Amino acid sequence: MAETSAQLRRLGTELRRLREATGRTQTDVGEALGRTKTTILNWERGKTKLSKSDLVCLLVELRAPVELRKGLEKLRQEAPRRAPQWATYGLPDWMRPLVSFEQDAVAIQTFEPVLIPGLLQTEEYAHAIHTAGRHKVAPEFIEKWVAARMQRQQRLRGPAPATLHAVIAEAALHLEMGGRAAFARQLECLLDAASSDNITLQILAAGETGYGGVASNFHVLHFAEVDAYPPLGCFDGPLGGYIVSDEGDVATMVKMFDDLSQLALSEADSAELLAANLKKHRRKATTHA
Repeated sequence: MAETSAQLRRLGTELRRLREATGRTQTDVGEALGRTKTTILNWERGKTKLSKSDLVCLLVELRAPVELRKGLEKLRQEAPRRAPQWATYGLPDWMRPLVSFEQDAVAIQTFEPVLIPGLLQTEEYAHAIHTAGRHKVAPEFIEKWVAARMQRQQRLRGPAPATLHAVIAEAALHLEMGGRAAFARQLECLLDAASSDNITLQILAAGETGYGGVASNFHVLHFAEVDAYPPLGCFDGPLGGYIVSDEGDVATMVKMFDDLSQLALSEADSAELLAANLKKHRRKATTHA
């Protein structure tokens, strides 16, 4: 379920309709208000609740009829004051919009140069990652962050799951996070995921040098209503992350992903390489048990 309320969704729809009627872009309106395009996008998607002053300024900027302004302010007031569901996991501010947008996405593209993608991690592996990143995750939040990661994976299941296309560098198949046995179970889970109809998995072979200029992970989220909700990008790392909303930058990220996909092994060859690595790690886990 998306991180929003019926009132905020209705308010966001009206705000988008008003903006489009003026022929203005989210970037243009954001600059006029001293806000980012992402902030405007969050308002229009009902992801974040506007303050009264923000709504007043926005409606003045969009030249909304006076009679409509009262109704929209009422919607704003009626929106729940409780923190959205993702806040209960203690996630950092920058991540909450990402996981919420992720729930609305119909297609997700992700590139990982070192680790297994979060949406495909086992609980053991995710726990090992968060424990190793204790400079980023306070010990008291590790269990909550792991639980949030497991919850996010539900978007790939159910009656209308999102599609996931993941390109993973081969290095990720050799970094034994969580120990040999746990890592073997992670590779088994990854191989199972690769057989799912809505998941495409490709491995970027270790000998491939064509992606030398891409040193960071990144993700691109695609939504059903492309005209109203263009794709969003995201980077994250040890010191945090950020959402990319500039259409030109996101287009570049899509091109980067397409290039990586072309360089990577086919799905069949990737599954074969993954199976070989799984066999090797199972043998190692048994030998050193």
